[in-house]
Amino acid sequence: MKFKSLINFLFLFYIQIIFCQKISAQKILVSGKVIDAEKKEALVGVTVLADNAAGTYTDLNGNWQLPLSEAAHQIKFSYIGWNDTTVSCSIKSGNEIQLIVLSQKRNTLNEIVVGANRYSRPLAEQTVSMNILHPQELQNKNLQNAADALDQVPGITVIDGQAGIRGGSGYAFGAGSRVMIVVDEQPILSADKNDVKWSFIPMENIEQIEIVKGASSVQYGSAALNGVVNIHTAFPTSKPETKMNLFFTRFDGSIPASQILFGDKNPFSIGGYILHKRKIGRSDFVFDAYGYQSRSWLQGDSAKRIRGHFKYRYRANDKLQFGVNATGMFQNTSQFLFWSNDTTGAYHPLNGSTTLIPLKEIYTTVNPYLTLFSKNGARHNIQLQFYHSNQISLGLWQPVANLFSGDYSYLKEISSWKFSGGINGNIYFFKDDGLGGLHIGNSGAAFFQLEKNWKRFRMEGGARYEIFRIDTLTDHSKPVGRIGIQYTANKKTFIRASFGQGFRVPSPAERFIKYGIGDINIYPNDTLKPESGWSAEIGVRKQLDKKKFNGYVDGALYMMGYKNMMEFAFGQWGKPTDPLIGIGFRAMNVNEARIAGFEFETGAKTFINKVKWNFDGGYTYSYPVDLQADSSLRTPSNFISRFVKGLSQPDSLFKIGLLRYRNRHLLKFNTDFEWKKFSFGGTGHYYSRMDNIDFYFSIFIPGIKDYRATHLQGDWVFDLRFGYQTQYGKVALLCNNLLNAYYAIRVGKPDAPRNFTLQYSFDF
Repeated sequence: MKFKSLINFLFLFYIQIIFCQKISAQKILVSGKVIDAEKKEALVGVTVLADNAAGTYTDLNGNWQLPLSEAAHQIKFSYIGWNDTTVSCSIKSGNEIQLIVLSQKRNTLNEIVVGANRYSRPLAEQTVSMNILHPQELQNKNLQNAADALDQVPGITVIDGQAGIRGGSGYAFGAGSRVMIVVDEQPILSADKNDVKWSFIPMENIEQIEIVKGASSVQYGSAALNGVVNIHTAFPTSKPETKMNLFFTRFDGSIPASQILFGDKNPFSIGGYILHKRKIGRSDFVFDAYGYQSRSWLQGDSAKRIRGHFKYRYRANDKLQFGVNATGMFQNTSQFLFWSNDTTGAYHPLNGSTTLIPLKEIYTTVNPYLTLFSKNGARHNIQLQFYHSNQISLGLWQPVANLFSGDYSYLKEISSWKFSGGINGNIYFFKDDGLGGLHIGNSGAAFFQLEKNWKRFRMEGGARYEIFRIDTLTDHSKPVGRIGIQYTANKKTFIRASFGQGFRVPSPAERFIKYGIGDINIYPNDTLKPESGWSAEIGVRKQLDKKKFNGYVDGALYMMGYKNMMEFAFGQWGKPTDPLIGIGFRAMNVNEARIAGFEFETGAKTFINKVKWNFDGGYTYSYPVDLQADSSLRTPSNFISRFVKGLSQPDSLFKIGLLRYRNRHLLKFNTDFEWKKFSFGGTGHYYSRMDNIDFYFSIFIPGIKDYRATHLQGDWVFDLRFGYQTQYGKVALLCNNLLNAYYAIRVGKPDAPRNFTLQYSFDF
């Protein structure tokens, strides 16, 4: 039945494509080209609309064609981030060719994003909450991996590599992500653990990072239950570019003498990259190489890695382009798990080196792709991927995981309607004795979305059907849908509302893992059930634009619901004869969970008296509860009462039923100034105390109870940075954790003390 349902779904999808392709009838073919006013380069994907009815897009060379009747027409050219242009023309016979020049908008926060739709739209017109990170911010803060970049975003925490949006995830021991990470339109979750290798993402060539908050499984699959992170790497412009960046970080004097043991070495990190981008004829090339070494403030925790990244694109003609992206990385790391205690042993591993995790790893990904614009203006996109990971364990190259995936997507705009859809398939093989040996799995999906535009009102909705199999034991499938509404109240006020569903199957690591780290074991759970959920929000965004000032305020109310939510729990899962009498980690299902909250963000940019200033920040409040642990919260009045009480300092009864490893309050802000060749910036983060953790943590990990008793009010962390631009490059000095706060976002593992970084960057 499930296979038959998928066939029916694909048939309906095919019929819609045929319908879209037959709508436009040939009349007189009018053609032209659209270019950028400054760079004189072709603009791809410009919307060309005649009389607010017939429409198309510009192709890879900025060319467009449109069949029109013999009459007078108003042809409008619009491109996100550029000023609209309208041309009046009278069609009599033959082709009328015109060169259209569009100028880019200046001083605006209404930025371009892909969002949850797989196609571009202004940020203010999205139906879900979104944030954007730009490459300049990443370089200014010397952020070396994507996890550190996400941690700058309001409402997001990254705990031991696990990203959580608005309390959607807690501590997952590095397995099973609810946030889908997409790099250049390809998911990069590993086949065995469904986790993200943050250091594998080429941060040196980022064009833009977009964060979608809320369920986005319709377009991106099951792992997008809590949101999507879209990472776009850059292509060359008309001029060749070569960039170099070097940095060195020291933690001198920032660890109290009482916590330094004889023989400890000074912690440091050093690294850099070189990047080259250029166009040669119809070909675009990108090469970069990256190296990094660190000796952490946590004894025994270290990393050495090298990474290479390559992009190639060939523009065959006006309608066709194809290329390949490839990334490879080797790293040798040792990971710190738990402290010895919260005072003299805070920076030393529990039970010595037995709780360190040494790893040697190789990661490789190759992504061929093809984009084709058909004559009727439809876009066809094919993405293929090979993702390989390998680890050395006891001298053997194991575990080994291989993922093969293919994705086809289709986009067509007809008048005020826009249709997108596609199919996706994955096959994976991995062998890991810690996961029960050899496993073979596959998945397949079909999805579509329709969008309708009115004058001030826009609605979008879609659905996805996905099937999962691993070995011969599991077979899970469930349809999911989403709907979004956006209303433009006026030119500067945008109201949005959305509802989306999600569905996630357990990763092989969550289901089968059996692994020991010293005396601490991770136990399997072959009865683990898939989790499903939904996310809803309503929000408003207000633009604040004046002559030299550009800003915005954004507010949202949100709620998420989960059934069979998968959470790692620390408890007695093994036999009494096992180490620590069987105490360890195991993935468990939370029967029903609900998370509600609100978020407020603001930003501003201005340029006064040769001083550039920008600011952005946000506050997030979330109330995450386990409805199985406290069934009284199923009553709306009780839930609302507790929700309000959580805004202040609630009593001990309030904490009954709270989900583990979540921060109720998050506050983050960032500011930057530029004057002539000088730059100055600062960042502040506040993390409230985690209200609930596993009971056994406080018993078996020394110092947990004492640490939590002395950190009732949460933690503030501040960073400062200074820079000076010379003709020979930019030199910057950064001080992170300026006040040397002693804090641990994930209890039992202290975060970095005060450190200083010297950075040098040069553009050839």
